[in-house]
Amino acid sequence: MPTSAPDPRRAALTSALLPLLRASCPSDAGGYGGSVEVRLPDTEVQELGGTDLLRASLRAAARQLGWKIETYAMTGTQHGTMLGVSDRRPVPEPFTAVVAADMARRTRAAVDRVGRPGSPVPQPSPVCDPHLPTAEFRAACAAADLRTHDPAL
Repeated sequence: MPTSAPDPRRAALTSALLPLLRASCPSDAGGYGGSVEVRLPDTEVQELGGTDLLRASLRAAARQLGWKIETYAMTGTQHGTMLGVSDRRPVPEPFTAVVAADMARRTRAAVDRVGRPGSPVPQPSPVCDPHLPTAEFRAACAAADLRTHDPAL
């Protein structure tokens, strides 16, 4: 029978993810407009505690930042498991231009990564590199030291 006790791994990972989520917000946007997507091999997700734990930790961290959230998790894709969280709060007027510009920059970077037929393979922008959030997510998981909090150990 599952226990109703809080999972210490979730609490540790939630704390470790807060800086990653804060950093995903555009500078000068008052903490609005953040989003993170990570892509991990399915086996790594299981080693870290599973999709449910990772998604719940992302949700909890986003809520601590006051985000109105949208999360998703897709397992078994050609990229392994994809997990994401986005801030869906209405953006106050003083920050709308900054958030809109950041969204346009991210969209342009995604289109450039896909490329166009006959065009050279684009190099990712360091700011919009899709591997950066995954590397930072792995670092947050390591900082949370999930294995020491694993109730199965």
